[in-house]
Amino acid sequence: MKVLVTGAAGRLGSVTVRALLAAGFEVRGTDRAYRADSAVRIEVANLLDPVAPYPLLEGCQAVVHLANHPSLIQNDSVRTFNENVTMNMNLLEAVRQMGLKKVVFASTIQVQSGRRGEQPSALPYLPLDSELPPNPGNAYGLSKQATEIMLQFYARQHGIHSVALRFPYLIDREMLAHVRDPSHRRHRMGYVNRDEAFTCLMVDDAASLILAILKTPLEGFRVYFPAVDGLRGEMTVAQAIHDHFSNVPLRQPAEEMTGLVDISRITRETGWVPAIGGAEPVGARVPGASGVAGR
Repeated sequence: MKVLVTGAAGRLGSVTVRALLAAGFEVRGTDRAYRADSAVRIEVANLLDPVAPYPLLEGCQAVVHLANHPSLIQNDSVRTFNENVTMNMNLLEAVRQMGLKKVVFASTIQVQSGRRGEQPSALPYLPLDSELPPNPGNAYGLSKQATEIMLQFYARQHGIHSVALRFPYLIDREMLAHVRDPSHRRHRMGYVNRDEAFTCLMVDDAASLILAILKTPLEGFRVYFPAVDGLRGEMTVAQAIHDHFSNVPLRQPAEEMTGLVDISRITRETGWVPAIGGAEPVGARVPGASGVAGR
């Protein structure tokens, strides 16, 4: 299978490209910036140009779409929303016209986590899972939700199978020691959006999920929330619920919960399990916070 990776020069994009190549995929990479050390040649293009996707998609059977503004652009809500949605619509319409049938899209936890710092919690239930309803708190999250609606439309009307990945804060191994530092965690508690439930994901694990999705015949449109709990020694699940989510309905008793996130549907449908944090109780996982890295 030949796959186009947009945003291939980015942190998640570069890791994804290497993972796909190692798995035997033929990869084409594009970004608006060149990267000399990329594992594939970066074809520089601007997806705001409606013509740009067509030559990039030639000969491809699937798209991994990571190329969006990763957060609000200098608090410019209008530009962030308009440009993200325009890029995504330009690409999806070219995908339709050229007959491709598989899209993996980098969405964000901010589609579901509401307004930063909102008190009390606005989460509809715990543990968090891939069925969590949308609740964007800014124009960036709104642009990703709009694209999820677009993907659902193209799946229903044109048979383009797609998965939107609501990534939490993405970290790499160089960031691991920093986010595990207790002083960083104490500082972090003051500004994170707690309705992200302190989640994170290793970039390598994000790339391995993209690979698993490409290998799996998934039909229609679906949303995945791939995340691991990030409390690491700070508190137990019961303590986290008592301190931060006391008003949130629980789908099982707190004492029976092994974490604030349930990824069982993703594992069941794709076979994916994160290499770091996926099988440990909440008190032994990597800390994370609201962020935009690779999203």
